[in-house]
Amino acid sequence: MPLEDVCALLHGGNRVLLMTRHAERPHIDHEDPSFGWNLPITEEGQSTSRAFGNKLRQFADVVQFASSPLRRTVMTASCIAEGMGIEHPEIPTYECLGNGSFYFADAHAIWEEFRDGSFFGKCFDYFATGSGRGFADLYSASDSLEKWCVDHFTAPLAVFATHDLYIAAFLAARRAVERFNEGNWPRFLDSAAIVIAPDGGRRYALVRAGLSNRATGV
Repeated sequence: MPLEDVCALLHGGNRVLLMTRHAERPHIDHEDPSFGWNLPITEEGQSTSRAFGNKLRQFADVVQFASSPLRRTVMTASCIAEGMGIEHPEIPTYECLGNGSFYFADAHAIWEEFRDGSFFGKCFDYFATGSGRGFADLYSASDSLEKWCVDHFTAPLAVFATHDLYIAAFLAARRAVERFNEGNWPRFLDSAAIVIAPDGGRRYALVRAGLSNRATGV
């Protein structure tokens, strides 16, 4: 689904929550147990975040932001708001969108699993089996994430800036994407959408921002 379809859904009376991956950032050092807490987004990431916001500019009066506490997600949300023409946006941060994710039973154990550079392989195994060393159960974690998001979703449109692993895990659990691989992994600024219809029904989709062809850092 492109961002233009998100606009059409909003015009049709649906509410849309976007769990949006941060914009382009430098590579994360495999030896960093904070998963790159202080990494900024690049100049390209700032530009594409503003472009993302510009595509949703018509909804500037009805948008709500939230972010993981990591620097790159906060910067992304701020630049999206800037692109929407919003000055001094309110962007609360929540650990559950970052390193305190519902998907992590033991963040340190996951960091140890990823240190050898096997990020994608470990993620794909987790999605296929629903479990893995350091991970919480895929399906109960997705239920918890969705409940938390919907409980905090008060506006017609929400942009919750978060991270690719959680977006992919949620979409895999909801079968919105049949199977992830390195080719269809969420790129920078792609989103997992929760669409809430006027009658309360929900559906899920991968939203391709179309603003970056990169899935890994520079």
